[in-house]
Amino acid sequence: MLIVDSIQQTMKKLIFPILIFGLVLFIASCSKDSDDNNNDTPGPKFLAVKSVIDASCATSGCHTSSSAAGGLNFENNSVIAANSSRIKTAAVDLGTMPPGGTLSASDKAKITEWVAAGGKITD
Repeated sequence: MLIVDSIQQTMKKLIFPILIFGLVLFIASCSKDSDDNNNDTPGPKFLAVKSVIDASCATSGCHTSSSAAGGLNFENNSVIAANSSRIKTAAVDLGTMPPGGTLSASDKAKITEWVAAGGKITD
């Protein structure tokens, strides 16, 4: 019985540090790097789409840090990748973006190919 009591007391003393350690690991695993610290090398399909977005979407009054329409700042590569299907829907399928007119067939093809490849920064 003495051994069981000793083990129980030791476990009670360790439970708090173990919980704190687990919480720290959980938080660290859930955090995302900012775009500046991202180690993902942009792939050719993403770079082609990024050039379209830079010219047509990440412009003053639209999807920039100072005026992120719809809460989307397309100056950030991670935001672009996270919204790949949304970008395709608005710019290619519906043709509602950019608001001043539609994209060229070539630009729409770049977006479509990128999304079909996975819509990631590395694609």
